Parts: sequence; structure tokens; C-alpha cells
Amino acid sequence: MSTSPPPLGTGPPTDEEIEYYYAPMFSWDTVKDQVAKESAHQFASSDLGNLKRHPAMQIRYDKWVAETAAVHGGIVAYLVNVRLGWGPTETRPATPASHANPTYTDVEGHTDSKTLGLPTPPSTRPLTPSLNPPEYFTADIDPKFVKILPNDWPYSIPTSVKHFVFWTRVPIIHPAIVSPKIWKRIEKDGLWGFTGSDRIAEPRRLPGEEDSEETLQLVRDAHKESHKFVLDNWPEDLWEVAWFVNPPRLQSIPGLAHGHVFARKK
Repeated sequence: MSTSPPPLGTGPPTDEEIEYYYAPMFSWDTVKDQVAKESAHQFASSDLGNLKRHPAMQIRYDKWVAETAAVHGGIVAYLVNVRLGWGPTETRPATPASHANPTYTDVEGHTDSKTLGLPTPPSTRPLTPSLNPPEYFTADIDPKFVKILPNDWPYSIPTSVKHFVFWTRVPIIHPAIVSPKIWKRIEKDGLWGFTGSDRIAEPRRLPGEEDSEETLQLVRDAHKESHKFVLDNWPEDLWEVAWFVNPPRLQSIPGLAHGHVFARKK
């Protein structure tokens, strides 16, 4: 007796829909290779932008985004106010028209890109001053500034691998922890790493660069807080993980700092 196909919805897909309608395009090894940017022979370019949803799911996602944005005044507003539960606030009321441009508040005295003569990153702080936010993301950040959610629209990966996103109200890539000496590199590559396996995230060199040990250490330091956060939340004795934080040029939701975690139970 054959199993009937699950009903095909229009919102975020169920696990049953993903398994039946959206066969994985990427193996677990391919996901790890792509995070490590080791698989140039498999893709037109070795770039995290090649990790994506199944094409049929992407069509469904694009339609859902358009409809959701129309209701909530923007997809960032939906994420902030509905999915993450971080609003509305006094400065971000609940009327749809007000959601088009969520309020982002910097805290006086914080280090910023202009101070160091660096490019200004996208705003990543849907905050009010009363929250007294930290300057940047750390592994031990107060829980009110971070939330881990399963990706409602996961990339095309095996069902044994779970796709999570950690969202934060403060910047992950920030001049206070990314030295000006390596800012362009992190701006190009983002952050990435592995836990629970023998794979090591070696710092990558830009073409023509010769790195000193000091430079390599600065790259490692830029990754440190995100890496420890992943270790704390996906213990390596239980999980094998590949994670990354997209550089600004690849962020699908540039108004909210976030990192992707691909985790497979051991």
C-alpha cells in the first residue's frame, strides 16, 4: 500500500513536505566543503552563496515573502515583531505602515566603523536604549539579545542535517573585534567554523597575500565568540556542526545580524 503524498502548502514547509517534494541537492560533505570553500571543482565559484534552497522551494519562498511583507510592511518587520518576538515597542508600533523601516538605535560611546575609517556595515540593532545593549555579539550574551530558531525555509540539505539560525540584536561582525588589518578579508569571507569533527577552519588568504602569524591570529580572534557560542549550544560530543556568518554582501536579511548552523546528531 503506497503512502499518499503530503498536502503541498504555501507557507513554511513541513518536514514531510521537504522529504517528499524537495530532494536534497547537497550532501553533508558538500555542505562542509562549501563552508570551508574547498570545493571550487564542484561549483562555478567557491562561495557560500552557492548554498541555497531547492529551486521549487525557492519559488514558494519568494511568493511567501512577498505576501508576508505586504501584510507586515516588510520581511524584517515580520521577523522582528512576529517570528523573533522582539517587538513591537514604543519606537516601533504595531501598525503595518510603521514596519517598513524598523527603528535601529546605536548606543552612545560604542565603537563604530567611521571611527576607524572602515566601511559602515548595515544596521543590526532593532533596539531601544532602555535595553542597554552590549556593543557586539559574544558567546555569553544575555539571552534577550539572541534567539536560536530552526530555519523555516532550510537550504537543500539531507534531512539528517538540521538548519538553524541564531539571530542577534547586536552586530556579529564589528570593528571592536575585527581588526582593521583584516576587515576587508572578513568583509569578503564572513565567519565560519566546524565543531564535533576533525575538520579545522583554516584562515583563508586573499590572492597575493602573505600572512604573518599575527594576521592569522587576528582572523582566529574574529571568529572566537561565534565559535564558542556554537560550541555552547551544540555540544561537540552530541553534534557535528558546520556554521557560518555571511559577509554583508551575501546576507539575505541585512537588517538583522544572524548566523547559520548546520548540525547533524552523532
